[in-house]
Amino acid sequence: MEILFVHGAGGYQDDLPLAEELRTRLGLPVTAPRFPDADMSAAGWRSEIERHRNTLAPDLVIVGHSFGASMALLHLADEFQGTPPLGFVLLAMPFWGSEGWQAEYTLPADATLPTGFPVWLHHCVDDEVVPIGHLDRHAARLPQAQVRRHTSGGHQFEGRMGAVADDVGTL
Repeated sequence: MEILFVHGAGGYQDDLPLAEELRTRLGLPVTAPRFPDADMSAAGWRSEIERHRNTLAPDLVIVGHSFGASMALLHLADEFQGTPPLGFVLLAMPFWGSEGWQAEYTLPADATLPTGFPVWLHHCVDDEVVPIGHLDRHAARLPQAQVRRHTSGGHQFEGRMGAVADDVGTL
């Protein structure tokens, strides 16, 4: 099994410790490419996710953080071709289209995930970047998802990556 780690918008350097902690805890290969800061379009990021996904083994888990989590989910639900990854573990994912968050990134109302596709949603209550209410909206939209609400850890999941690694390890 391999992990594709999709960092948040403009957060490549900030998110590298999250990817490294997964590598250390799980002893698995973690690919954490730098996604484009210049092209923040949904199409641009989904294309990059697909490009990197195609270079990795088929037994792939995608872990996404913040904007990267929402782009990974949008990619799978909207345009995914081929064999889906083993599952998604999504951290601090914004719910786009709500409260002024950009509609370009919104998961379409008719979007579906493959039946039985494993999804975990992690969010810290004290996240000051993406409010905790976004987790509740995603949980309602994705009833098959396992929801992990952490009391602390902020946007960068300080001290919470063990729980994230545990979920990745179940796949």
